Amino acid sequence: MRISYFKPGSLEEISELKVQEGSHLFSGGTDLFVKMRYGVFKPKMLIDTKGVRDDPKFDGEKLIIPMNTTYSELLDMGEVMKDFPLLEDAMKEVGSPQIRNRGTPVGNVCNASPAGDFLLTATVMDADVVIAPKMRKMKLKEFVKGPGIVDLKNGEFLYSIEIPRWQGYEHYFEKVGRRNAMNISIASIALLIRFNGDVVEDVKIGFGSVGPRIVMYEDLEERMKGMKLNESLVDEISREYMRRIEPITDLRATKRYRKILVRNLLLKAFHLLKGVV
Repeated sequence: MRISYFKPGSLEEISELKVQEGSHLFSGGTDLFVKMRYGVFKPKMLIDTKGVRDDPKFDGEKLIIPMNTTYSELLDMGEVMKDFPLLEDAMKEVGSPQIRNRGTPVGNVCNASPAGDFLLTATVMDADVVIAPKMRKMKLKEFVKGPGIVDLKNGEFLYSIEIPRWQGYEHYFEKVGRRNAMNISIASIALLIRFNGDVVEDVKIGFGSVGPRIVMYEDLEERMKGMKLNESLVDEISREYMRRIEPITDLRATKRYRKILVRNLLLKAFHLLKGVV
């Protein structure tokens, strides 16, 4: 089958091409070309977005990640990444050096896989997305509707991701898989927490690969606020997460194993952060 290829030089051109039937945007192509090779996805037109280029930047409050920015480019922003340690930890776990040199956070978000390392951490960090060509802004957690499903209207595409800085927070990220490199997670956790002594002032907890979207429970986070982080609280909260989460059984792991992992990852996070349990 013949596939048309275009590399537009403006946001308007990208939008005009995207409305055509069978069109698909790409930058790094790390997911797209694999799907095409195996015949899972058969586009009629490929739109290479790398003709439009803006640099990532930190404005003092948030990190702005435009489309076509790779993971490696972000990791090379050494001083800036010191203000985003959770994000840095997650991006170091993405694929391999080759994948990080080609793959982009915007692509990861648009792929909308609940196993995405970047998607998990950016969701926990309450990121916003900016959607071209009209530059409408919305919360990332509302933008992703399900596996491979995002809130884009005809002619729209994701232009950038904006991630606020979380000062004064401790963090934890881990993913569990069947190997140490080039790993798709069986379950993963991203956590931000701020303490006043042993008392929890604020907390954000997200899990990946255990549901159709990133799993967060705001009521459980609220329950922890103002409480002393001790063995009893950690046991109660971790058991409640395990009870509520309803993962699937697939080739990588069973539902039961994933539920156990959710509890154990949370126990491990609090143990390493505060020595509890």
